[in-house]
Amino acid sequence: MDIEARLTSIGQVTNQKDKIKGYQDLVASILGAASTSGEDETELHLEQFINAATDDSVGLVVSRQVLSDVTAAIDATTHLSSDSKSRMYKHALDRVQSRVVSFEEQVSAIRMHLATIYESEEDWAEAAQVLMGVPLDSGHRIVPNEFKIEIYIRIVRLLLEDDEAGMADTYLNRAAVLMRDTKDINLQLTFKLSQARIADFKNNFLKASSQYHEISYIQEIDIDERLQTLSAAVVCAVLAPAGPQRSRMSNEVQEFATTLRPHQLALLADNTTVLDRAVIEHNLLSASKIYNNISFEELGALLGVKPEQAEARASKMMMEGRMSGSIDQIERLIFFDRTQSIQSRLGGAGGKGSAGAGGAAGGAAAGGSGGETAAAGAIDEEDEQDMSGHEAPMLSTLWDASIQDLCGHVEELVGIIGAKYPDYVASKIGM
Repeated sequence: MDIEARLTSIGQVTNQKDKIKGYQDLVASILGAASTSGEDETELHLEQFINAATDDSVGLVVSRQVLSDVTAAIDATTHLSSDSKSRMYKHALDRVQSRVVSFEEQVSAIRMHLATIYESEEDWAEAAQVLMGVPLDSGHRIVPNEFKIEIYIRIVRLLLEDDEAGMADTYLNRAAVLMRDTKDINLQLTFKLSQARIADFKNNFLKASSQYHEISYIQEIDIDERLQTLSAAVVCAVLAPAGPQRSRMSNEVQEFATTLRPHQLALLADNTTVLDRAVIEHNLLSASKIYNNISFEELGALLGVKPEQAEARASKMMMEGRMSGSIDQIERLIFFDRTQSIQSRLGGAGGKGSAGAGGAAGGAAAGGSGGETAAAGAIDEEDEQDMSGHEAPMLSTLWDASIQDLCGHVEELVGIIGAKYPDYVASKIGM
């Protein structure tokens, strides 16, 4: 087939409609002969065709239409491998790169076809990178918001497959601004699932659990997928930091650990996993409902960690407001403020249903001898009636706590004054 001669002949046609028809017939002939001529020759002919069709001497109207036609024809043919199609798409992109503003619609279609090829090969990063180049906000054409959402959500999904949660979050935020403009159920579901997965990847397990749980109720989703999202909600609930929002935990930790994904088993800065941290914090919260105070050494033994780790974890939970108490580093004691739970639910966190210390220690083993994790039981109506008769002791406890807090502040002030005026403080203490 003399491609050069036919391209020259088509180029001499002055009527745009006839010229487009000539190009369409030629590309059909090239792809029709692909099964006999071989991929190498077909690729060479297609390159010659694309070069001629996108030449500056050819009008934009013709070039755009022909480029759209050849792109669709390459995608539809079964005579070319994915690698060959990929090379042709890249060649077409290179040809129009300097005039991309004039070929935005064609570039978008080519990039979507190319991304599909990469996605089929599970090259998630390359597929996402190709889609990022789709012109959406150039201002030279009107792009429907639904198309933008489709591209953004697809990029998010690909980035999550490549474990790039940070970049995925950026594109999810772009999609979030436009989500009100789509009624497409699939896009809405993919968006919600992406939100949950990003929260999961960022170790925001409480948020992820809530979002997975919400998705599991959507009737349009297949039952197997709903069960899968419900399972993900349970996993994230268990991995969430201990605190008022999470009061239950799986007892069979070792079996549960086998269901975790790689990023959920990654080591943290203190050489523990997220699961280890969740177990430690959960048992520490349980211990705070049993003990008034405990030494660093005893708490470390109870949790199965070093005393310094126990103290650091307790300090972090107190600073984040997930547990009330104070730490005396001189005496190496941790004091738990049990009055807060009494105040909030009349003893709901520390009433008759509180678990024993042995349960907390067993849970801390995280897969040891099978001990159960301690968790304070919620008080029912009968318990609340019992507690209502103890208002005076409760007020006394709150008063004692207030005095202790005041004394602590006074001691802190004395220390500050002593550092600046040691002689003055020494003379007053001597008195």
